[in-house]
Amino acid sequence: MTVYENEIFALLGGNGAGKTTLLKTIAVLIKPYCGKIKILDKKISEYKGNSLYLHNIAMLSQNQIDVFVKDSIEEDFKDICLKLGYSGNESESLIKEVVDKLDISTYMNRHPFDLSCGEQQKCAIAKMLLLKPKILILDEPTKGIDSYSKRNVSKIIRQLKEDGMTIIISTHDLDFAAQNAQRCALLFDGKIVSEAETTEFFSRNNYYTTTSSKITRNIYENTVCSHDVVELCKINGRK
Repeated sequence: MTVYENEIFALLGGNGAGKTTLLKTIAVLIKPYCGKIKILDKKISEYKGNSLYLHNIAMLSQNQIDVFVKDSIEEDFKDICLKLGYSGNESESLIKEVVDKLDISTYMNRHPFDLSCGEQQKCAIAKMLLLKPKILILDEPTKGIDSYSKRNVSKIIRQLKEDGMTIIISTHDLDFAAQNAQRCALLFDGKIVSEAETTEFFSRNNYYTTTSSKITRNIYENTVCSHDVVELCKINGRK
């Protein structure tokens, strides 16, 4: 599997296919027992100590609440900045930057457990951004959140891509993947069995595809998102 610089790459597959295991292997949270992994053109063995996590890669697990260790979001952010060795001014400036970028200022004095799943997700992503990663890995970023929060997560990751970041997501949410990823790969029994540009991936797949594609593929070609269907219906006069 190859992920290119400055793209959103979606890893798909059923429960037990190996998605989380693969992501943890990429993030060097577990060791592979065969094959090789290169990150930013370097073998993972060449990253010594915690150097891989300093401005290179960050991973947010599907249980976003696990990343919080303090009694408020602000304390949590200050704590991670201290551990990363940032100066006081650098920490203050960086925290303000990510807080403004993700619009989470109203959550800063609240306990993480008092936030909704969507609010926790935004704050957890913000904490990952404090590591200044070039690659951000998100495991099931829409798990347990409502449609409004999904749109917020979509907006965030698209903005991060525009800022030059590479994003790898693992998800069961096919519509979320279709709307945001440039390329998708299907993992089955620990192996990549299909990989393509997103529209091609969902259009040629009869089973693992979006609802929009299933409904319209005998009417329109390459319609994998609801907005594609709406626009084509407007043009062609179908209600």
